[in-house]
Amino acid sequence: MYIKFLDVLDRAHTGEVHKLKDWDLKIIASKVREKLKEHGLEKTIDTKNPINTDDGLADEFWKAGFELAVEVGMLCMSTDRVIRFAEEELKQCISDAPGEMTLGGGKDSFKVVTRKPSDGKHISPWLGAFGIALDESLYVPVTMANAQYKAIDATIPGTLKSIYGRPIRSRTPYETLGGNYEARLQKEAMKTINRPMMTAQGGCSAPTEYGNFGGVGVPGGADPKNNLNVALATSELKTDYALLHKVAHFINCETYVYGGHFSFIGGFAGPPEGAALTSIAAACLLVPVHQASFQYVPCLNTRDASNSGRETVWASSVGAQAISRNSHLLPGAVVNPVSGPGTEMLLQEITVSAMNAGVSGYSFSEGVRSAGGRYANYTSGLEAKYAAEVMRASTRLDREQVNSIVNELIPKFEDKLMNPPIGAPFQECVDVVTLQPKKEWQDLYNKYCKFLLDRGLDISVYPPSI
Repeated sequence: MYIKFLDVLDRAHTGEVHKLKDWDLKIIASKVREKLKEHGLEKTIDTKNPINTDDGLADEFWKAGFELAVEVGMLCMSTDRVIRFAEEELKQCISDAPGEMTLGGGKDSFKVVTRKPSDGKHISPWLGAFGIALDESLYVPVTMANAQYKAIDATIPGTLKSIYGRPIRSRTPYETLGGNYEARLQKEAMKTINRPMMTAQGGCSAPTEYGNFGGVGVPGGADPKNNLNVALATSELKTDYALLHKVAHFINCETYVYGGHFSFIGGFAGPPEGAALTSIAAACLLVPVHQASFQYVPCLNTRDASNSGRETVWASSVGAQAISRNSHLLPGAVVNPVSGPGTEMLLQEITVSAMNAGVSGYSFSEGVRSAGGRYANYTSGLEAKYAAEVMRASTRLDREQVNSIVNELIPKFEDKLMNPPIGAPFQECVDVVTLQPKKEWQDLYNKYCKFLLDRGLDISVYPPSI
């Protein structure tokens, strides 16, 4: 792995030069348009069927996305150089990538496996407060409130607002200490909830690589072999030394890397078709550039930052189907609603995003960033439980069945995506002592369990973890 990664670093110093502005406005924008036109993929979005059902279309997107990865590569912003791979070289990297990974330990061990659309195989839910800022006093109870639900394989915790009352300032010793403090609090939460070997994502509170240096693979920190060691590339198709430092650190820890990349509709990639294309290219390039065993490549909409609207659901769906039908990679989705805890809209958005993840061939999904992560402490745990149950149960449906449910739900909230209800914070949704949802929130959860049961989906019954 050292030699492979050193080769990547060499290319970050010898590749052709491109300035950041030219990369975004000229290289990415023009090449995406070119590939869409060349493969007849322009205006192929079907908003009446947000979950793609055309396998041939997904396969054509794979061809175009792979070509984009080969011809464009990934820009290292620290050197203004392009890291690029020849076609056969990139194919070999993808072929060598794992198609199955085992995480966790003991009773909390689970596998992440290659899936195909609607294949009935287990999708792995990685869910929690997902980067939502949390008061120090709430960090442990919020983490426990999510980790208590056995439907969740791994937890994505929130972020600490402070360390012993002090702000965690980026790229300072506060951040280095904060990474370790966060890891210790995570361990406390997992031990208290009786899931001591549950996989979690460390470094969530780290705005840069320093939090990972202090919090992963050091005394008191997260065990790198049971941590989601994330290195999230910059959109579109960019990396830098901060990210490559993380990769180097994880290599030194002799563990895997969890690579990620968001593609944005309305950004440099352009329309939904363009975002789907860059998500496929990112999945391919993350394997060699970030040495990624997992490829987290969801699409979001720049207009509202959601992934529950028609355009974003379709882009994510066709991108995931392209990857899962044509490779054995382990692509990841996201549940990123814009509405907040305690609201009916939140459960509607989660249903749409989680079902998309379940039937489109994703291997795992992150979430739930309630209220788009805009408000401190706006999380409850129950939404993560619901998302896990929906995505896991929906793996046994076909895409036409899911489209029927999705088309029933989206009209209920799509006109609110720009101005969603923010809901209520943790303390108003959950009993802080028992960690159980308060009655009004539990009643809404029960309502949507029945909504799905009436349509033939019992979310209390789902494929077990493998």
